[in-house]
Amino acid sequence: MTGIMTGEDGELLVEGGTLKIGDTTGQTVEAVLLTMRGEWKEFPLLGGEAARQLGGSPDVMWPGEVREMLVACGIQARRVKIEDNVITVE
Repeated sequence: MTGIMTGEDGELLVEGGTLKIGDTTGQTVEAVLLTMRGEWKEFPLLGGEAARQLGGSPDVMWPGEVREMLVACGIQARRVKIEDNVITVE
């Protein structure tokens, strides 16, 4: 997926006076995982809410719901899993 790149801090990357264009798959996955529902005003049900999975026992339905969100964003995710507080998207 090609688009406008952002840095680690979420700011737009600029090179040579223009916006940097590149593969945005990783930053899209990160945005979906970390945002809370309602943060994307045009898509209020989009948001993986990964912070809510920390501590306690994780929701068993969460990986499937996040996978569906990623597919809706154009990411070809076959599987999402949580092991030892590490999220893996395949």
